[in-house]
Amino acid sequence: MYQTEFSYKGRVMRIATMLMLMVCLAPFKAIANDLDRELQHYIQQFKYKAIEAPKGANQNKYILGKRLFFDNNLSGNKNVSCSTCHDPNKASGDALPLPVGVTAKTIVPRNSPALFNLDHPELKFMFWDGRLSYDSVGDVYTTPSAVLNGDYPERMDITEALGSALAAQAIFPIISHDEMRGAKGTNPVADADTDEQAWKLLIDRILAIDEYKELFRKAYPDADQFNIGHLGNALAEFQRLEFASYNTPWDRYIRGDLNALSSSEKRGAIVFNTVGRCTTCHTGSLLGGIEFANVASPQVGPGKDIHHNDEGRFYVTNRERDRYQFRTPPLRNVALTAPYFHSGVYKSLSDVIEHYTKGVDAVDSYDSSWLSLLENNTYGVRLFVETNPYRLFRKKEDAHNLLKHRMIRLSAQQKSDLLKFLETSLTDPKFK
Repeated sequence: MYQTEFSYKGRVMRIATMLMLMVCLAPFKAIANDLDRELQHYIQQFKYKAIEAPKGANQNKYILGKRLFFDNNLSGNKNVSCSTCHDPNKASGDALPLPVGVTAKTIVPRNSPALFNLDHPELKFMFWDGRLSYDSVGDVYTTPSAVLNGDYPERMDITEALGSALAAQAIFPIISHDEMRGAKGTNPVADADTDEQAWKLLIDRILAIDEYKELFRKAYPDADQFNIGHLGNALAEFQRLEFASYNTPWDRYIRGDLNALSSSEKRGAIVFNTVGRCTTCHTGSLLGGIEFANVASPQVGPGKDIHHNDEGRFYVTNRERDRYQFRTPPLRNVALTAPYFHSGVYKSLSDVIEHYTKGVDAVDSYDSSWLSLLENNTYGVRLFVETNPYRLFRKKEDAHNLLKHRMIRLSAQQKSDLLKFLETSLTDPKFK
């Protein structure tokens, strides 16, 4: 009798406990479903698509491009390579606010951008200021070198060998005096009168190496002669395969794996698409790379004029509305690519979020003290920080309305969730 009664009471207690757990867990399941329903709505609204793995790999071009990417012979003084500023071990950047160029005292004016997914068809513009673009329909380039531009470029032999915006982009850092070419008077490439002459000297130097002769023949068996376009094409093939990022939790979620994101990440993605107003500029499947905007970013470093100023896209278009505008970067692996903005002024994504919530006032209250360690150990000089009231006023006056009117207002929880989305959901484990 006692045993039966005890067993009965035990079953009742177990059932009661299970019912309580079901009641407690039911809201969490409902919340998760609500988050997914809302997030799926934004995925459809903004037409997000998962990044696809690269197709049609050419192994011979990849091998040649990889060899070139790490070779100091591509620089005028044979002392730096593409990998100096785009280190695969540093998420295809250099982990510095501003790159160190051809000498220890050379500070390149703009931050080294990441190389992830640069072959994506959504990307029409290259570089922070978009000074290079490619119309794949018309097969027309717009670049800093006139001989490559237009419907019938003077050096069509080069453009036909290039084949993409990424390939065209690859042949310009090697003729930048600060980045790879070297100062005039230090080597023949630096002293060349034109871009064409500099490219010719570099391709001749490379082809004088027997190993490269064979690599070029394997990569381009139908070519009678090789030019800088073939070199750019090989570098592009290496970059598009090596830095292809298509396996982030966000990509897996878009493909249908609803468990790829945590609840916090899903809330962060919703903040990204709603009150965070991130989609105003970070559009498309890459979440960036298409738009240009003046976000009132603080200015540090040498800049582009005698005042250390950098007016971004204005230098390309000469249009007043483009003053201080820079291309918004794609956001895959953004957690790995600090520091941020065109002059690398912020060391963390938390700082970036705070910048946007402060609006244009952020440029007045910018704290550059974190740069001091780099100034002592890396640059050897004090970095210029813009504090001129007039130039700050101009930058704020021309800033995007979202910042001018402080339209991005987030709670502490929303900031935390947004940060989680940026840091975790967009990070490909391949590149950690």
